[in-house]
Amino acid sequence: MTDTAVPFKDSKKLLWPLASILGVLPVISVFWYLETLHPLTLWLTPIFFYVLVPIIEVLGGEDENNPPREAIPGLRDDPFYRWSAYMGLPLVYLSWIVGAWFIATQPFSWNGYIAITVAAGLNGAGSLNAGHEIGHRRDKVSINVARFLLCLCGMGHFRIEHNMGHHVQVATPEDSATAMMGENFYQFVLHELPGGYVRAWGIEKARLARAGKSAFSLRNEVLLNTLITLTMYGAMIAVFGLIIVPYLLIAALLSNLMLSSANYIEHYGLMRGKRDDGKYERVQPHHSWNANHVVSNVMLFHLQRHSDHHAHAERPYQCLRHFDTSPQLPAGYFTMYLAAWIPPVWFRIMDPLVAEQMSGDMSKAYIKPSKREAIMRKWHKATPDISAVAAE
Repeated sequence: MTDTAVPFKDSKKLLWPLASILGVLPVISVFWYLETLHPLTLWLTPIFFYVLVPIIEVLGGEDENNPPREAIPGLRDDPFYRWSAYMGLPLVYLSWIVGAWFIATQPFSWNGYIAITVAAGLNGAGSLNAGHEIGHRRDKVSINVARFLLCLCGMGHFRIEHNMGHHVQVATPEDSATAMMGENFYQFVLHELPGGYVRAWGIEKARLARAGKSAFSLRNEVLLNTLITLTMYGAMIAVFGLIIVPYLLIAALLSNLMLSSANYIEHYGLMRGKRDDGKYERVQPHHSWNANHVVSNVMLFHLQRHSDHHAHAERPYQCLRHFDTSPQLPAGYFTMYLAAWIPPVWFRIMDPLVAEQMSGDMSKAYIKPSKREAIMRKWHKATPDISAVAAE
């Protein structure tokens, strides 16, 4: 039998564990503070991700290299990549527990409480991102690793909602996780967060009904994972006291908002067309915003190669490819998050890009109904009627 393996060197291979290792930043900041008592040290995590990373990203540049198709099986089966993602599980729990310990045992200060809570929220966002990546695998180990990565931040329903809801309905009005052009991030969150839980519950309820089971069963993954989160939080409160309740709830909310930030920018204004039979066209590369910036791609397990992720949902992060036909963001996700949180900045950057992607035909864009008239007036460039021109 001929060996069909293709030699391929992943230039980012040794960088992938960083996405998990960075989960210890809050722990480092706590012990640095205990050594120096300098309050700024507690802000290490947000400073790193939202000051240093955008700067480093400019220097890191972009990477459009794709693994050859023949090399994908070897990359897919290399255990190094799987364990690079798995290792985040104990580290993120360690960080959250150390944060709770710090708040419960150290002299109280608002600066310390807020800084540690923000750090836990950002760290939890990394946990959710890893849970998203691992949650696309089907083996029991991966499903359970993803479960506890997601449950830490109260998002145990995400695997069901994302895999069986978002991936099916993406870039359509039926998808609560696709943002409309003209819709700001805060408006998006109001329907995206509750919509995700409701959709996941409906998916599980329907699955269990087909098996003759009640939705109020521990076979309901949404219910089971919700109970796991409540049990974990209850145990931490029993150990550290009521003082950590705001820490747990606000950190979880911040983590969820970071995940919502990713959802917001990934498909903003993009919509699948309908076929003659009334069904939506198949998801194409041009239905997702992408970015090839090296630093944020490493930290997010290639989440920014989002078109290939939607084309091949079970393809692991190290195998995801760049498409020349996919719309590109002007910066990596961490920088684009900052823009999304300031709506005038976001609209100024992204609305022209949506119009360009539509080649001026804004009837193809997914537009917020209340903003449709204004957006069409500003961005729609009507295609000339060739037959009418010819008749003249």
